[in-house]
Amino acid sequence: MPTDSKSLYQFKRMLEELEGKRGRGTELISVYITPDTELAKVMQQLRDEQGTASNIKSKSTRKNVLTALERIIQFLRTYMENNKKPPPHGMAIFCGNVAGRDDVADIQLYWIEPPEPVTVRMYRCDQQFVLEPLKEMLQIKETIGLMVMDRRETTFATLRGKHVEILRKLTSAVPGKHSKGGQSSRRFERLIEIAAHEYAKRVAETANEIFSQIPDLRAIIVGGPGPTKEDFLNSGLLHESVQKKIAGVLDTGYTDEQGIKELVNKAGEILADLEILKEKSLIQKFMEELVAGRGLAAYGESEIRRALEQGAVELLLISEGLR
Repeated sequence: MPTDSKSLYQFKRMLEELEGKRGRGTELISVYITPDTELAKVMQQLRDEQGTASNIKSKSTRKNVLTALERIIQFLRTYMENNKKPPPHGMAIFCGNVAGRDDVADIQLYWIEPPEPVTVRMYRCDQQFVLEPLKEMLQIKETIGLMVMDRRETTFATLRGKHVEILRKLTSAVPGKHSKGGQSSRRFERLIEIAAHEYAKRVAETANEIFSQIPDLRAIIVGGPGPTKEDFLNSGLLHESVQKKIAGVLDTGYTDEQGIKELVNKAGEILADLEILKEKSLIQKFMEELVAGRGLAAYGESEIRRALEQGAVELLLISEGLR
């Protein structure tokens, strides 16, 4: 399944439709098939589940589950006539009685090749379809750079969807507190300043190297305890291309993996704002073209349909509320 905006829009609408389905008992079946799964083994598992379902006490639930299982088996048998293996991203199959009433049976089957590979094999029979693995695919997938730092250490990571990857850790040689006085104190303070500056240069070099090489980097969020992070960001050591990616600075209590987790937990509002800014930018582009009157913007169903039929549409904006 392509991952263009139109396909993602249709994917989201399908999930909303499935989310609204409810079974009277545990009779809605969800099957997740990874790209490398042997379909024959899936069919055998479903036949085994038919044997288990034969023991369901409720007559109507038993009948509906057995019918749904048979529908899925028949679907896979037909699919395998032309395909030896699952689609490139695997598939998710949903089947069951969606009538929502005891006196009526409406067994429906839906199948989806999601925009990203299915990573979990699953068979589940419940009162509603299991959609969480697919919903996770709708989350923002652009890469977010993360770094947490203080004078002792810095940890670099990336966030993509829900996946956090630790990239590198640096430690410093900056001395701690001292009790010397007089000239010794001033000399020691100078040594601390030199060590801190060298450490900041190392952090900047590493940040420039790491974040400049990520092609889909959307933004960078920086965290850490105390003022070190702000001092670093104001030092001018970062490349301009990296500096302008800084989207937020947050206080965290740690600067290791735990600090990265803390930063992610606190960054929800920043991440939401980034998505809103992206949408606002598209709307602003549309409004500017509309006001300019160059004929490069259109609105209204008839005008848009005409432009689509002529193949003249570069960007199509659709409200999520549209049904």
